[in-house]
Amino acid sequence: MIEHSDLSVPVYEKLKEMILNNELKPGEKLKQENLAVILGVSRTPLLKALQMLKYDYLVESIPRRGMIVKKLSVKDLKDIYDVREGIESVAVRLVIERATDEQIQELKNIWTKFIKQKIIDRHVYQIADNKFHALLLDFSGNDVLKKTYSNSFLQARVVQMGIIRMPEETIQEHIDLVEAIEKRDYLKADSILKAHLRNSKDNIPENDI
Repeated sequence: MIEHSDLSVPVYEKLKEMILNNELKPGEKLKQENLAVILGVSRTPLLKALQMLKYDYLVESIPRRGMIVKKLSVKDLKDIYDVREGIESVAVRLVIERATDEQIQELKNIWTKFIKQKIIDRHVYQIADNKFHALLLDFSGNDVLKKTYSNSFLQARVVQMGIIRMPEETIQEHIDLVEAIEKRDYLKADSILKAHLRNSKDNIPENDI
């Protein structure tokens, strides 16, 4: 049973986790009575949590069906990449300006173990990819930028989408990006980052998730 001064907050976090882990699948109807029992809460905090998830673009209200886990269209996915490109471009510039050598080395170390692998474990690589892009925001030193990314539906959907292209295709792009950051070369780093994200955007499957 969930306990919290404002029950809607942990209910929101738990439902968000269930959606991102595909325990609640895209298109699935959210049966409030069942969810209230599973989470051990009343309908009031559950309804508030669902409204928060709706704001995050993770659920939607369908007439005569109620609340369902939102499916993203191909356009939605591409729009996310457009926004992500803008945010991460700013992050890379700030990392180059502000990050310590130790922080840049930490970014570099994420990819070191994959360099000589002929076949890369996709799940392990996805975790590394999520960590890398999160650290770019963290090392930017800009709390507003970081909160804009992490507190919106953007981060949640990026994690849920997973990696679009095969690790063997993108590993060198990540390595080249870190090398440009290490040289404090923003123009090159920005070019590599945007090409990396646009290539992934162009490879989004033509089906909704």
